[in-house]
Amino acid sequence: MDIREYDGLVVVTPKDFQRIKHHHSRMIGDLPVRRLYFVGSEEVGRLLDEEKASGEIEGSISEKALFLNENDILPYDDVSDVISEAMRDVLFGETAPRGLVGWYYQQFLKISYSKLCKDEFYFVWDGDTIPCREFSMFDANGQPYLDYKQEHHKEYFNTIEKILPGMHKVIGPSFISEHMLFKTDTVKQMMSKIESNDRIKGGQYWEKVVNCLNSELLQSNSFSEFETYGTYVALTDPMAYRLREWHSMRVAGMFFDMEKINERDFAWLGKDFTAISFEKNHYVRDDCKNLFDNPEYQMKLSARQMLEVAQGAFYGGSYIEKWDYSNKDEATLKKERTVFILACDKTEKIADDLSDRLVRVGENIVVSDHHYGDFESVDAVLSSDLKAVIAIGCLIPDEEGLRKRGIICLYAGEETGKEPDIILPSADADEKEVWEPVVERILELLNQ
Repeated sequence: MDIREYDGLVVVTPKDFQRIKHHHSRMIGDLPVRRLYFVGSEEVGRLLDEEKASGEIEGSISEKALFLNENDILPYDDVSDVISEAMRDVLFGETAPRGLVGWYYQQFLKISYSKLCKDEFYFVWDGDTIPCREFSMFDANGQPYLDYKQEHHKEYFNTIEKILPGMHKVIGPSFISEHMLFKTDTVKQMMSKIESNDRIKGGQYWEKVVNCLNSELLQSNSFSEFETYGTYVALTDPMAYRLREWHSMRVAGMFFDMEKINERDFAWLGKDFTAISFEKNHYVRDDCKNLFDNPEYQMKLSARQMLEVAQGAFYGGSYIEKWDYSNKDEATLKKERTVFILACDKTEKIADDLSDRLVRVGENIVVSDHHYGDFESVDAVLSSDLKAVIAIGCLIPDEEGLRKRGIICLYAGEETGKEPDIILPSADADEKEVWEPVVERILELLNQ
């Protein structure tokens, strides 16, 4: 149990409930919640009762696990009807596929639960994810954690900008981390803010999410409840949470047999990862067997070391776990520098290009790229190691105050009338030789 009491939700289909059933006891026992509700159809409730009756979930653990019917939070048919109507140009009178509706429905359930919640906070956890050890969602002073990972899906932020005008990506990493501690009143405020957006059809927040997307975007899963909530918090109440880098092994299904993984494996994994996930499309290939679950390898290497090697060898191009912000020694932390790239709508593309190249080349450089309107509120979120602000096509707010704090302020581009410190190539320039002198010039200015 955490230092604060709150309930948890696991939104799950009957099939996925069955798939992870061997690990429900660990999930129920290790998650820092008062009660854990499995949210789903009536079939999920029946399966949970069977699991308790069989003794697979027993004792105090059994009392902690409860069922909540999804339709008591938000009726599935209501969401299905709205999505089917939004996609009628491609469905030709058919109902939207359950898998597509389910992607959005399970996210809406997590948000809509705030209407039923009586506590200050509630916790949500992905049904395919297993904790490796116990953990807390509050620091020693009682401040909640907002966890992040190293990931970015641009379409999520395009949707955020539609439903919450003026809100954009606020930190370099992502708030998608297979779990989240929601503050009930803040979720309600966010829902109300979305519902007040008269530019989008619909009355309920979830109707507006659906109706701001066309058929193509709906099919490409263009909404994230975690990314939306994290962004909303960072821009409206940035000091409400404490940011924490979260490490979980999302590709556990590629290296562990879900039914054979044991306590030794979890103890070894838990030194580097708080949780692991078994995604439905992952399986252990022949050339991946007897690697991560090999006790001899576990004695010689850490789980992190194993994964860092495996990521390059086995699945380049898919999600890669990174350690860019934590688990660093003191010497590295002292050298690390955060560069804030400030952009307006017209310069966002070239700002993204500069960000990518600067991180790749600059040793110990951490880049956060943001929109002009977000700068002042986001400044409260940034850590004290801020080294420089680079403005592309806009002025730097409170430039004098930043310079007094020893923060380097640089201008790129001539749109603002300021003499540019950096000359950037055109927005469509991809050639390495074009960008090399630009990055070298920035690093030279940072090192002065």
